[in-house]
Amino acid sequence: MISQVASQIISFGPYGENSKVVLACSGGADSTFLAHAYKSASQTSSLPTAIVAVIDHAQHEQSSEQTAKVVGDYRRLGLEVVSQRIPCDRGINENDMRNQRYAALLEIAKHHQASKVFVAHHAEDQAETILQRIMRGTGINGLVGMRPSRDMGGGIELCRPLLSMRRGEMRAYLSANKMEWLEDQSNSDVEYATRNKIRHQLLPQLGEIATGDPIKALIKLAGEAADWESAQQQLLGQNHDFAELPSYLRRQAVRAELLKLGEKVTPQRLFDIEGALIKKGSAVINTALRFSTSGGKLLVVARR
Repeated sequence: MISQVASQIISFGPYGENSKVVLACSGGADSTFLAHAYKSASQTSSLPTAIVAVIDHAQHEQSSEQTAKVVGDYRRLGLEVVSQRIPCDRGINENDMRNQRYAALLEIAKHHQASKVFVAHHAEDQAETILQRIMRGTGINGLVGMRPSRDMGGGIELCRPLLSMRRGEMRAYLSANKMEWLEDQSNSDVEYATRNKIRHQLLPQLGEIATGDPIKALIKLAGEAADWESAQQQLLGQNHDFAELPSYLRRQAVRAELLKLGEKVTPQRLFDIEGALIKKGSAVINTALRFSTSGGKLLVVARR
């Protein structure tokens, strides 16, 4: 298991000499496994120096005491640890809290000149993400789920080395190694977040109905969606007339160009731009730029 984690971490390289990474840890089972596995893997593999970052959102009266214990536990593993307190309003939603946490992790990485931030998302987290996106009406690309890595900005990469790991096997490893972890009570409250309803209600029901393992099925779906996305990018790179492409691929071509420009992308905007291009051969992007399909190619040109 540790060699599997080490291989995943190495795959996010190459790493420069004296490189550093940040491990985002909360004291929960998943991130405690990440910290313990990273420390164990570093004894047999050449890995970057790890800095554990613990973010305290001050959501309950014992949070300071709890954070101090978590920091102490990770330091006893022989890891460098930093903690940051970011008090949040009790009514804050999970997305805003996550955005604040990622912003803090990015600043910690910059401060320590780390090239990557590792988080402990695993297979069940991936399955929950895919189901959540399906319920929101995602397209094919959304079925890819959480990607193994993404750019956080400032040349720092967010990496997920545990996406193939199952929650149960990680907890079994911790128990076998007599490692303690904290249980976040909010993770059990189905009224707190939609993800909790998926985890504690929907997935168990799917497990009863399905003929196989629904987690494996969703992970397989994500892999096939990723393969389709790769094939789609190859198709878009070929010499096709824009108007002759299927509607879906036309929108994906527009989406790719908008993302390059740092423009906001929404399903409605993609439909509107595609419609304008097919009807008029031109569509406004912003005050300075527009799309054109002159010569059958999708072009970004200056507005006149």
